[in-house]
Amino acid sequence: LVAKSGGRSRAPTVQPFSGSVNTPCGTGNDSGPPFYCGSNETIYMNLTEEVGNYNRHPENYQKVWARMWMLHQFAHEYGHHVQNLTGILAANHRIRYEAPTQAKELEGSRRLELQASCFGDIFIGANRRSYPITGQSLFQWKWLILHWTDRNNDHGDGVNHQYWATRGFNGRNPSVCNTFAVSSP
Repeated sequence: LVAKSGGRSRAPTVQPFSGSVNTPCGTGNDSGPPFYCGSNETIYMNLTEEVGNYNRHPENYQKVWARMWMLHQFAHEYGHHVQNLTGILAANHRIRYEAPTQAKELEGSRRLELQASCFGDIFIGANRRSYPITGQSLFQWKWLILHWTDRNNDHGDGVNHQYWATRGFNGRNPSVCNTFAVSSP
């Protein structure tokens, strides 16, 4: 995808953090989710949340959920890295900046976020044999993509998130992730 778009593929930097972290994209803290900063091509993984989820839950199925959540979060942020390398991230920022209403700006954000999940789940689906996504892992992955919570109305609701994540997971081809070419609903 990156080469076809005229870009050069390169791995992002991964920076785990606890507490707060200063980035070219602003300050992040461990009360929020992991995030991607395109300015320095870095994925910032919130260890307080990720390790905390794993340690907080005593039951085995909850630990499997915590691992699937961390995998999904990382893959989603990697999806933003792919968007950055292909120019999608910059184009989306322009589109949202020029949006005539806040509703259209939020729609642009949801399209971007749903596509990042779809791209990330291409990776998860393509590697499900080497990183086994079967049994309880598959069950927990399916549960978490459906029960996605969009508190700020900027990432897409659970039904839409499940649709795009599943398309990526099953399709394993970036062409299935064009969230910008479908109608708003």
